[in-house]
Amino acid sequence: MNRNSKLVFETWWENKGVAPCYKNFAFAIRLSNDKDSITFLTDANIRSWLPGDNLYDKSVLIPQRLTPGDYDLQVAIVDPKTRKASIQLAIEGKTADGWYGLGKIKVK
Repeated sequence: MNRNSKLVFETWWENKGVAPCYKNFAFAIRLSNDKDSITFLTDANIRSWLPGDNLYDKSVLIPQRLTPGDYDLQVAIVDPKTRKASIQLAIEGKTADGWYGLGKIKVK
């Protein structure tokens, strides 16, 4: 993945509850390593994710200022003001701060 290029992603969410989320949380993507971290808030409206399957496909721009290196690719549903993980997901890979690891990505 080159800096100043798009990280394209496709997501499939399953709301196993009986209602959508009523709070204005944000779906976020984070790239982090021991030297740098960047959080991207998406424009996903999770309040519209009704029970059942929900697709959200988009891209984020990797900024030129991001230091080249290997990064952990993580996702979370966050409070948009604090950017702290706010919703527990029913998937594996939860970190101590509530984010979920999806793998590694190399930024050049």
